Amino acid sequence: MRASRAANEGNRTAMTARSETSMRQQSKTGYVVKVYPRFSETFVVTEILAREARGEQIAIYALRPTSDPRFHPELARVQAPVTFIAKEHKLGEVWADVAEAERTVPGFAQRFAESLPELATFEASEVAQGVRLAAESIRANLTHLHAHFGSLAGRVAEVASRLSGIPYSVTLHAKDIFHESVDEQRLGTLIERAHHVVTISRFNLESLRDRYPEHAAKIVLQYNGLELERFPYRAPETPRAPGAPLRIAAVGRLVEKKGFGLLIDAIAQLRDEGVESEVRIAGDGELEVELAARIAAQGLEARVHLLGSRTQREVGELLRWAEMFVAPSIVGEDGNADGLPTVLLEAMATGTPSIASDVTGMPEVIGRIDGFGETGLLVPAGDRAALVAAIRALAAHPDLALLTRRARRLIEERFDSAAQANSLRRLQHPLPASLVGQRVAYVCADPGVPVFGTKGSSVHVQEVLRALRALGASVQLYCVRRGDHVPADLADLAVTEVTVRARDDGNRERAVRAAARELAERVAESHPDIVYERYSLWSCALSEVTTATGVPGILEVNSPLIDEQRKHRQLHDEAGARANLRTQLEVATSTVCVSPPVAEWARLAAPEASARIHVIPNGVNTRRIAATDAEIVREAPVTVVFVGTLKPWHGVSTLLDAVSLSALPWRLVIVGDGPERERLLEQASAFPPDTRRRIEFAGAVAPSEVPRCLAAASIAVAPYPAHDGEEGYFSPLKIYEYLASGLPIVASATGQIPSILDDGRTGVLVPPSDPRALAAALDDLAADPARRTSLSRAARVQAEEHHDWRNVVTKIWRTVA
Repeated sequence: MRASRAANEGNRTAMTARSETSMRQQSKTGYVVKVYPRFSETFVVTEILAREARGEQIAIYALRPTSDPRFHPELARVQAPVTFIAKEHKLGEVWADVAEAERTVPGFAQRFAESLPELATFEASEVAQGVRLAAESIRANLTHLHAHFGSLAGRVAEVASRLSGIPYSVTLHAKDIFHESVDEQRLGTLIERAHHVVTISRFNLESLRDRYPEHAAKIVLQYNGLELERFPYRAPETPRAPGAPLRIAAVGRLVEKKGFGLLIDAIAQLRDEGVESEVRIAGDGELEVELAARIAAQGLEARVHLLGSRTQREVGELLRWAEMFVAPSIVGEDGNADGLPTVLLEAMATGTPSIASDVTGMPEVIGRIDGFGETGLLVPAGDRAALVAAIRALAAHPDLALLTRRARRLIEERFDSAAQANSLRRLQHPLPASLVGQRVAYVCADPGVPVFGTKGSSVHVQEVLRALRALGASVQLYCVRRGDHVPADLADLAVTEVTVRARDDGNRERAVRAAARELAERVAESHPDIVYERYSLWSCALSEVTTATGVPGILEVNSPLIDEQRKHRQLHDEAGARANLRTQLEVATSTVCVSPPVAEWARLAAPEASARIHVIPNGVNTRRIAATDAEIVREAPVTVVFVGTLKPWHGVSTLLDAVSLSALPWRLVIVGDGPERERLLEQASAFPPDTRRRIEFAGAVAPSEVPRCLAAASIAVAPYPAHDGEEGYFSPLKIYEYLASGLPIVASATGQIPSILDDGRTGVLVPPSDPRALAAALDDLAADPARRTSLSRAARVQAEEHHDWRNVVTKIWRTVA
């Protein structure tokens, strides 16, 4: 297993390197910040590191010199060059910058002249820095500017963008949204002109969209991320030593909005109530003297310690020391408030039980969170009594391990810096609403699915490929089993095949994994715009490519393969299969499932990915399968057709019994082959001669011949048997093909069929595994040409309007575009 992990990491490294080469030629982002490095803004460094790890080129532009005496070790890992854009104080220097920009920036003079009336409303120093940033951006070949905070950095980026023509985006945090100094009109203009606007909590998102509804579509939520490997989870120590002081940590700048004065008062009350504690507060700031005096005034010098600023490594040590972390934030008198403190996320990631106030974004991670349960204790901001009660309650919590595991799971799902980097890259390079011109890598690493074969799964793959191409995409196929029945319209498709040669089941599983890894490497080398993978047991191709390159990925799940493999075949490494599934689901930009039961199965496998799991049923090619002429009343006897593989779960045995029980002499044509064929032939041979002559086993036909078989029939039948509830997940292709052919359909009321067929309008539903009911329904339709015509017309309309593959693939695309 260790060797396998090393091999996977090597593959990802190689793919990332290739992706970096590609993106170097395509894009380069300039980060605009007020101060760099800034000790309290670890989220900026984490974000840049994550984007560099994805292969992006970054440059950093700082507008003020740093005054921090200490720096986080993570800074040494940042590769991006840093340019200081000085605040000019002499008019001559400003005009020199303008002259330089005119020489460097194409079209600068015209843009500057056109913008001058509005530039006059900015601070002169901001315009000057924007002019210089415009020139620096052109010299550095930047393709995008991204500012953190909508105040100074955002305004300077806006000016530089106007003068250079390079688009900009901005991340809005809290002070730049809620502080009393925020100019609403100026902020609105910043948002209007931005390519997109990121904000770091849902609270912020809703506030901004309410205030600027005309720009709501470009304002998006993207939580700040953590490098999760630097914050390993550790379960809380339980039980506590009797009488030992509570170890409480708090971290943040010593400013009003952090609420540390409230925490000090709460500790004094706990002491008076007989609860001993030791509190360590890491951070420095303007209230340091005032807080120290507050501690002394209440006689807490032995209990509350102001540690000063600490590096991230030292903060990690503090969190490991603590029994609980407290973020007692308040809204300051000037409206300033915390956004979503990074250190709170770090505490949750490391397994430190946490308390937070209900300010801005903190209720999104602490409290009872939908899909996760209780992740920590939430208290009203500024309420000392509530904070005291919460500290007591957390100290006595009956299951801190469960609480912290839930918190960790939430952080893993929503705050992974790698996922954040991928999202930010996609915001800069969004997928268009249309598939036209998009390079799609379609992956099928299931050795049981010959892409160019005659199985239903093969037809499914072919139709998705056709629809992608019909909608304008450039498609390349990556598979482990090509197949020999290549349709003429797909003969020109570019195919990369990595064959699986192992026969033994255990070795075969390993061989498929190896083949899928090789496919992933080939996909990465082709630099697609998106990866589309048909889920299979042993492939992580989508997750490997997406993680390494940042391109989005669509995972298509057609059935609960793990359950199927265990029940109907052999499954040697179920734990490995489940790990593969979870990885694919967690990384996929979107997962599309053919039915609600399949989607529920996927959500249970990866609950944290639930919001990205969608139900989009199968479709049919309404151009390939033409409607039968509903006006033609065929001569007797009426022909009933079944199309499908001869397997137990298709219910053909029940259909044969229905023939023997029928009152009218309609004919049955069975199109397909499979492992049940001999048994079914034996069953039919036991019928009286007149009944036997009404049954034709036509054998398997190529997918291109199916329309002809349907066109020769009067009624189509899908006699699925009763099931135990676990196998009602299917989204049967044959039903959609029957609808497209305009045939009246008789089908079992089982699985997803009742959600597809409108009983009495587009089909007739009968109880499953009931040959008498099936015979009666077929007799009724055989005797009623007018009813057959009505059902036929309605079936075709439903297929065209709701189930055409182009419409289905368009819906799939919209889950990511």
